[in-house]
Amino acid sequence: GVKKVQGGALEDSFLVKGVAFKKTFSYAGFEQQPKKFTKPKICLLNIELELKSEKENAEIRLEDPTQYQSIVDAEWNIIYEKLDKIVASGAQIVLSRLA
Repeated sequence: GVKKVQGGALEDSFLVKGVAFKKTFSYAGFEQQPKKFTKPKICLLNIELELKSEKENAEIRLEDPTQYQSIVDAEWNIIYEKLDKIVASGAQIVLSRLA
């Protein structure tokens, strides 16, 4: 398909053999990451890879404030387990959905 992008002149047009993403990536270490892959292994996820507050109100009653940290740690452990599986898959590109 043809992707039209606003701005520029006709001479700025070019053919991309493969897949191109019009997306601004910003994360620590982005500058050192490769910008082009040949026959990459791609991981497509139907999950988010970040912690977000619940959409519904949730109430947790704690007897001891230290219990809160264990809940936060458990959430992070879930994320790290997912990341470990992605790394073990050998994927070079990871695309995940946004809610």
